[in-house]
Amino acid sequence: MTIMLLMGLLGNPCYSEIENQKLPSFRLTGVNGRVYTQSDFKDKKLLALVFLSNHCKVSQLFQGHLIELSQKFANDMILLAVSPNYADAILPDELAYSDLGDSFDDMRKRAVRMRYNFPYLHDGDKQHLTQAIGVKITPTVYLYNEKRELFYAGRIGNVDSPDKMETSELYDAIMQGLREKGVPFKRTKVFGTSIKTKQNVLLAEQVRQRYADESIKLTQADDRKLEFYLKHNTKKPKLFYVWQTNDKNTRDNLMKLSFLYKIFRKRGLRLITVCIAKKGERSAIIELLQNSQLSSTNFLAYGHHVSPLSIIIPSGIEKLTPYYRLLGSDGKLLIGNQGAISKDTLRFEILRSLNDRL
Repeated sequence: MTIMLLMGLLGNPCYSEIENQKLPSFRLTGVNGRVYTQSDFKDKKLLALVFLSNHCKVSQLFQGHLIELSQKFANDMILLAVSPNYADAILPDELAYSDLGDSFDDMRKRAVRMRYNFPYLHDGDKQHLTQAIGVKITPTVYLYNEKRELFYAGRIGNVDSPDKMETSELYDAIMQGLREKGVPFKRTKVFGTSIKTKQNVLLAEQVRQRYADESIKLTQADDRKLEFYLKHNTKKPKLFYVWQTNDKNTRDNLMKLSFLYKIFRKRGLRLITVCIAKKGERSAIIELLQNSQLSSTNFLAYGHHVSPLSIIIPSGIEKLTPYYRLLGSDGKLLIGNQGAISKDTLRFEILRSLNDRL
């Protein structure tokens, strides 16, 4: 992925903040439940503050490199990752390149999945440290010397080779800071995602209201129509959900699907729901879809028309519904499961199927 592509996707580059800045005091909770302050690391020659966003593509690129740097310089430097976003201000489609959002719970999951070997601190709600430093973009790193004076601010490294020490400005700055006294301040342009604050919540609420106002359509489908939607190659991933109004997990599953569809639909995910109905249930089906804000492609089908669903539902299962199946952009059957939907699992698989198209 080139810098120009990242600029197009994520916005313009930005310089990091002013020189001669002392490390502000802070008191932040880590994903391990421990509260950290600037006084906890007096024995370290260097302190690196790295502002990361779970949902930021560039932040994700450098995770492995940060883990390596933290391990390599563990004796002389503490690396602290800080999540700065106010989670409720992030738009749904801004989450479309990540398996997780920026809530504290999602931070915990990311730290576990990636095996972070450094503290991951939450500053998203109050944003005291974020505002004190004036950081605007993730990822941005601030490197402080033994007197906790800022001597490097900017990007971690090259987005085209994020794991290479040879192209890592942060690695070079660490090495210089350990070798020399009085290192002159240096700053570099950063590329990434704008940090969201409470001031951005209104826009996010307006977007969510537009989703809530979208009309819900329900179309009756016979076996020919179902077969067409199942076999037609759109060259985009398709998610089928087969359900009935009396399923145990109906409301919860529909809400999870709505959440995921709002995130991934602009990236090309097609969601097709098929409710196997009894006569007289149309109004009840529409009400359930409306309550879930599920403005996907929604079908009503009667029992004698559902035989094409055998393409995606394995034989021998105890109960036909609820069942979901993800199809890749090439039509290949991917993950499928019966019963309650695991939002995290399905989100990960959707993301992987969309990334496979790139």
